[in-house]
Amino acid sequence: MKRSNRGTRRRAVGVVCAVAASFALLSACSSDDGDDDTSAGGNESESAAPKDQSGDPSPSGRLNEDQSERKKLLSATKIDWDKAARTAEKEVSGSKLLEIELGDDKQGNPEWDAEVAASDGTATDVRIDAVTGKVSASTTDKDQDADDKKENSDKLAAAKITAMKAADTATESKKGKVTSVALDDSDSGSTVWSVDVVTPATWNKTSFDIDAANGKVLNQHVDQD
Repeated sequence: MKRSNRGTRRRAVGVVCAVAASFALLSACSSDDGDDDTSAGGNESESAAPKDQSGDPSPSGRLNEDQSERKKLLSATKIDWDKAARTAEKEVSGSKLLEIELGDDKQGNPEWDAEVAASDGTATDVRIDAVTGKVSASTTDKDQDADDKKENSDKLAAAKITAMKAADTATESKKGKVTSVALDDSDSGSTVWSVDVVTPATWNKTSFDIDAANGKVLNQHVDQD
């Protein structure tokens, strides 16, 4: 009887161990499945995250290439456009401004590139150091013909408001630094002052077309590139 009771107990223990082992195995498998689900969920979340490929300045304030160039030039510029324009006009006696634009020289330093026209319409290119205000170069194209000179004279005659007035109109509409002023013909054939204004807060450029006869703003465009 005792041997039979020991056998019965061994069988009972064996059944309990088997059940326990099966439960442990099921728990381990369940844990592994949960880990796999979590891992897959993490990968899906990462792949679904949108990537910023717009190229525009990020919320952190990153500037694009053009904005960085404007910031670099204006930060180093000590001479404003109007003073540079007067210097260019003095370089050629009796001349008037046709256009002026901020750029850089061969060394990467800021430079104003101006074009002025003499009383007969002959145009001269005058470059002014934007740090010192001194003339760095003055060149007159000898290939200008009578038609070129007449075109310059006609544009100046059509301009009833000055470049200074046009620039003031632009900066009254958009606060910032003037980087370009040019006397040009509009698509409709009228003569306009084209003025570029850069806003230091964003380093975006706003371009204006201002009627050279009456000073009205005909067009305004913000260039964020």
